[in-house]
Amino acid sequence: MERLGYQFTNEALLDEALTHPSFMTNRSDITNNQRLEFLGDRVIGLVIADALFTAMSSEREGQLTRRYADCVENSRLASIARDLDIGRFLKTQPNTSLAETDKVLADALEAVIGAVWRDGGMDAARRVITAIWGDMITGGATVAKDNKTRLQEYALDHKLGLPKYAIIGRKGPDHEPTFTVSVTLGDEALVASGMSKRSAEQKAAALMLEKIT
Repeated sequence: MERLGYQFTNEALLDEALTHPSFMTNRSDITNNQRLEFLGDRVIGLVIADALFTAMSSEREGQLTRRYADCVENSRLASIARDLDIGRFLKTQPNTSLAETDKVLADALEAVIGAVWRDGGMDAARRVITAIWGDMITGGATVAKDNKTRLQEYALDHKLGLPKYAIIGRKGPDHEPTFTVSVTLGDEALVASGMSKRSAEQKAAALMLEKIT
């Protein structure tokens, strides 16, 4: 709730949003997040479409459509979910890496937004979505590529192979951990730290881009 900037009145909704169907393998008394995912997908679409319509008042339909697609594509939702560190709170089948996959993270983010809407209505959902997506729906005409994407594209264009990321350290309490990540590209290796794996990887990618370019 701190990461979302929203306090639930009915916390059971958030718990439901963070319960993946795989967690229910041997249980019939637990509700998973699929219904909230269905709802959240529609809420996100409406709020972002309306925000873009307002922010890009002079743009034609084609430009609005491209910007909208950038904001709601699966990889974008997964990226936002990683920034929020949703995977750490997500209940999935034990001993799997499901909580790290793009599809599961994107679905969980949609479910969380659906839960916000059910708990606080459209005004609450709009506040949360606007805060989370930020400049992607209120800023300039294009959505900037993140550092990991830029590094991967540079590496492929220059035939350097794919960057390799590895977690080499974690410290601090569970509610506020600090991750240390290494990135290797060819003969170069650099290290960075952040409050989530995603944040640390983005910082490492930025350092690598600065060095190789």
